[in-house]
Amino acid sequence: MVAIADINDEAGNETAGMIQKDGGEAIFIHTDVSSVSQLERMVRATVDSFGKLTIFFHNAGIAGPGTIETTTEGAYDRCMAVNLKAGYFGAKFAAPEIRRAGGGSIIFTSSGLGLRPAPQSPVYSLTKAGLVMLTRSLALYLARDNIRVNAICPGPINETPIWQDFVNRVPGTDAGEYARKSLEGRPIARFGTAEEMARAALFLVSPENSYITGVALPVDGGGAAR
Repeated sequence: MVAIADINDEAGNETAGMIQKDGGEAIFIHTDVSSVSQLERMVRATVDSFGKLTIFFHNAGIAGPGTIETTTEGAYDRCMAVNLKAGYFGAKFAAPEIRRAGGGSIIFTSSGLGLRPAPQSPVYSLTKAGLVMLTRSLALYLARDNIRVNAICPGPINETPIWQDFVNRVPGTDAGEYARKSLEGRPIARFGTAEEMARAALFLVSPENSYITGVALPVDGGGAAR
């Protein structure tokens, strides 16, 4: 049973349809995650549909602005709202429902740039580092409720829409050179895939890994080891 929340109605409904076609249960809930009231409604609609909530996965994110000189207040606030605030308040509303269900997992998508600073992307790094600390804080607080809290920290994934946003943030950026620098010095010198990130998330939420909490797992081809 999966509830998909997004502002992209077409993609959200398509994903729900794919799950249903494979025999699963899924609904799509139009949600602007930067809105606290919509996050609360999202959780309530999920519980109303399925009777309970056991996993909350905050996977929303935007590239945000580039260098500090080019960052406007509006762009800063938008990146904070989608990347970090949405994770915080989503967990706020999800945790009581997961507690009522007897326990489960909360997972955040942080980033390798939340573990290592990015000079060309300070706001993005700030939001993703914030998710790492949120993961650790909530892991301590919610363990008593049988709720595990973890994060995945992806490396560069060039097949996703956010990748092009990274490239386009700074006018005149050469896409090929940006890609080359992103892989430079990475032990596994290739881009990751969305499927690899999904498998890492499934690993962390699996009941078979019930002794893992408070972890920010790099899924980055060894980038965090540099």
